[in-house]
Amino acid sequence: MSNPEHGSEQSPRPWTAPGGMSSPPAAGAPQAPEPQQPPHPAPPWQPPHTPGQGPPGGWQQPPAAGGPGWQQLPPEEVARLHRPGVVPLRPLLLSDIFGGALQTMRRNPEATIGMGLVVMTALLVPSLLGSLAMVRLLTSVAPADVELLTLTVNLGFSLLASYALTGMIVHVVGEAVLGDRAGLGATWRAVRGRLPALIGAMLLMGLLVLIGTAALVLAVVLLVMAIAQTGGGMAVLGIILVILVILGAIVLGVWVSGRLTLAPAAVVLERLGPWRAIVRAWSLTRGRQGWRVVGISLLAGLVTSLVTFLVQLPLLGASLWALATGGIDLSPLSTSALVLDHTFQLVVGALVTPFTAGVAALLYLDQRMRREGLDVVLVRAAHDRAARRAR
Repeated sequence: MSNPEHGSEQSPRPWTAPGGMSSPPAAGAPQAPEPQQPPHPAPPWQPPHTPGQGPPGGWQQPPAAGGPGWQQLPPEEVARLHRPGVVPLRPLLLSDIFGGALQTMRRNPEATIGMGLVVMTALLVPSLLGSLAMVRLLTSVAPADVELLTLTVNLGFSLLASYALTGMIVHVVGEAVLGDRAGLGATWRAVRGRLPALIGAMLLMGLLVLIGTAALVLAVVLLVMAIAQTGGGMAVLGIILVILVILGAIVLGVWVSGRLTLAPAAVVLERLGPWRAIVRAWSLTRGRQGWRVVGISLLAGLVTSLVTFLVQLPLLGASLWALATGGIDLSPLSTSALVLDHTFQLVVGALVTPFTAGVAALLYLDQRMRREGLDVVLVRAAHDRAARRAR
């Protein structure tokens, strides 16, 4: 019998719930013969149902834990069922969320940091080769334009790598919550079909950012034109108004982006499309809980910024030494600078993205437990998995 906190590499399908989780029949009603449980029960993740149609299939109250598999569990397994993995199966605290993300990285470095190195390398190497090719081929273009072009290409590949890695880490965290370890191969098989939806969600959110930015620029331009026409004493008031509009737009942007951090988890765990995942993330963070999600996401961003700075220190020291000695060319378009920049992104992405993705996945889990009673379903799923391990 294996320890439920570690599990095995051949874990069940993601977020597998026990079969036959329907409500018990009414008293006196004839009972149909119990159907045979399929080898891979369907996961309980369901899109939100329409009000008035009753609860969706995966959300009925689970039957009492008295089945044959449950009776075979030893006492130490029973004690672990309400915390079979990296977090307790109840609404989570801040310490549970941060601790669960770090424990997932510590217990399964292969599928977190290792996956980060693989994914970031697979997408940053083409970015580096493309940047070097543009520097060599676009000799007739102004250096500032070439630098902007290489920066745009690098940013695109970096965002793509981060989002793909986030989706994979979400699956790893989902398995870790139920006490299983997802290996590289199992994670790739589970998430590869969701990559187009992840990329679509990233593009949709990018489009929303562009629309918001365009609206902000238009508002600022109109305000400046109005200030220019009035002149005199109204100019100072107009400048203050422009500053307030910009600050308000920044706060609004942070608030919206924080609420949409749950979209990748909805894409992977509920298998929703890009737009439905964005709508799902928005609905899960409505009300006062939205501010909690935004605050925890901002705090996670501060932590990762500190880690990024600490990782950057050795590279910054090496750069200063190179500039002092004059032995290495570190101009923005030099080969050394491009290689150093991509290496830095590789190391930082492999260390930081698993943590931020883990925090987002656990925030998603927390919101569903608070709003939809997901903890009941997960405890029953933990019962089922522990019973299978005991056999």
